Amino acid sequence: MLIKFSRKYFNPLYFIINAIDKDNSIRRVLIYGGKSSSKTVSISQFLTKECACFGSNTIAFRKESTIIKTTLKKSFTLAINNMYLNPAFEKLELSFRCNLNSGEIVMKGLDDPEKAKGVESYKYIYLDELNHFTYAEYEQFDLSMRGIEGQKLFASWNPVDENSFVKTEIVDKNEWSSTDKFGTLPDANSFVHISKDGKTILIRTTYKDNYWIVGSPCGTYGYVDNNLISLYEGLREKNFNSYKVNVLGEWGKTTFGGEFLKSWRSEKHVSECKYNPELAIYCIFDENVNPYFPCGIFQIDKNEKDFYLIHIIAKRNPENTVRHMCQDINRKLKEWRHTEAVFIGGDATSVKNDVKQEKGHDLFYLISQELKEYKPRRAVLGSNPSIRMSADFFNAILEYNESNLSFKVDKECRLAILDFENTKEDKNGGVDKKTVTDPVTKVSYQPYGHFCDLTRYFICYVFRDEYVSYQRGGAQLQRPALGKSFSKHNY
Repeated sequence: MLIKFSRKYFNPLYFIINAIDKDNSIRRVLIYGGKSSSKTVSISQFLTKECACFGSNTIAFRKESTIIKTTLKKSFTLAINNMYLNPAFEKLELSFRCNLNSGEIVMKGLDDPEKAKGVESYKYIYLDELNHFTYAEYEQFDLSMRGIEGQKLFASWNPVDENSFVKTEIVDKNEWSSTDKFGTLPDANSFVHISKDGKTILIRTTYKDNYWIVGSPCGTYGYVDNNLISLYEGLREKNFNSYKVNVLGEWGKTTFGGEFLKSWRSEKHVSECKYNPELAIYCIFDENVNPYFPCGIFQIDKNEKDFYLIHIIAKRNPENTVRHMCQDINRKLKEWRHTEAVFIGGDATSVKNDVKQEKGHDLFYLISQELKEYKPRRAVLGSNPSIRMSADFFNAILEYNESNLSFKVDKECRLAILDFENTKEDKNGGVDKKTVTDPVTKVSYQPYGHFCDLTRYFICYVFRDEYVSYQRGGAQLQRPALGKSFSKHNY
């Protein structure tokens, strides 16, 4: 049946979804972003249009049945009303039945994982708030799609938790590239990406893509909600982490308490920190295997007070080895055409024989052999600094530039930023060593604290005069015997 709609009923996201649907090779459409970005309504409008015009069936899920009436049903009702399709649909308790054909939109809660089965007769599956489901449930839906040309799985969510399976198992494990094949979104922070195999679309969107918040470019439709815009933008100064998640639609967290780095502020300490070819680099390691083997690459400005984390490497199984790590470092040094000094350091307990390594050779010896082209020098303390005292020193630098020291992290070092934001302290003021278990490998590991640790090692080695002075209440002391002789001028 031919039904005409005005373009003024829709936001840009709707037209992108509509264009994606015409490509039968695309199987999954994943959409996330900040609040009021029209994710759910745009998906609901598209699914409603397909049902009314072509009789295409949709089954939409929320994790909990009890909130369907205030979430999914509300969104589809709004879509139907905004498209003036009220006469075309019979509204039942948990479904919308189209009077023009045999199409229907069914809403269910996934209280029983078995409900993920038996969806073959539906052309479209929609998972609202995907992060509330489990990876196993998501996989079951994906595997259940068969037998209908152009069948697609839609999913939407707000990116609150960096540790959600949505990020770790779906977003991070795919290789993405930008595409404008299906259209573009107005906000420069938004994007449309396609997976390497061409079967999955990933879209990020913000409130600036919603014409019923910021108004349409032509000014003839939509609505400018100045009060809401003011509220959202006010979060930038009031609570940057909430602003990052709820407004920009970036991964992060919105609840806080018990942080190890109490003075860390992403809005203050994250910026663009580019490699400087005139400065030495410091490759600092934490001898850790799971969830990754980490290395932070630092530089110190010529004023010897400003220092930067410019690049990170995190090698996961099966590449969490010295050889694979050093291959990445070598590649980066060649890319930079680095000619200044190279220092290697980190966990002082790595200066030992280890059953995993060749007898008589410690971790730093193995690394130096792999990086021998650059003649690396050791930057390792005789023993690791006190966790609590070094954390206090680190926090003092972050909070008020203790000893006139200043620390910045490059915005691309996302895993390190996540670590600085999320590492918790234990009851004794140390790093919380609680572990989690990988659902696939069953390996237990400490999810956070690794970049916090290697940064502490770096600070307490390179700025050890300042560190000792801090411990003594600011008294100026001669350099103590904290390890091998070292000078920041030594390059």
